[in-house]
Amino acid sequence: MFRLRRRVALAWRHAGLLLHALSAVAVIRLGLRLIGYQPLLRRIERARPARKPAGNVHLAMWAIRHSARLVPGATCLTKALAGQYFCVRAGHPAIVRIGVQRREGRVAAHAWLVDDHDVLIGGQEEDLAGFTPLVDLRGAAR
Repeated sequence: MFRLRRRVALAWRHAGLLLHALSAVAVIRLGLRLIGYQPLLRRIERARPARKPAGNVHLAMWAIRHSARLVPGATCLTKALAGQYFCVRAGHPAIVRIGVQRREGRVAAHAWLVDDHDVLIGGQEEDLAGFTPLVDLRGAAR
């Protein structure tokens, strides 16, 4: 009961951030479906800086992870691009890294967001060590 009460209090305190993250994830998911990642990435790079930048990038990543559960078909690429959108608006340089891994005779692809050498969204570093990075999609830092 205490955990539930604590989660509700945390979600209520950050309701605006969660709504912003939910709208960003939904728009990016729709954009990936309609126009593809390259035009979407260009639009993310041109995003205006936030009037009141989010103080904690990790809190924004928390909001993205939790709000993405409500968006049907939100993949790792959707979450990584949404994280990059928040980072560009906050002035943090962030890179969406796409890699592949061979699993049971098949190739699996994954996208994650990296700031310097820290993984912001997309998994733990030890889990991502098995992936071979293919491409980095950079956002414009201000």
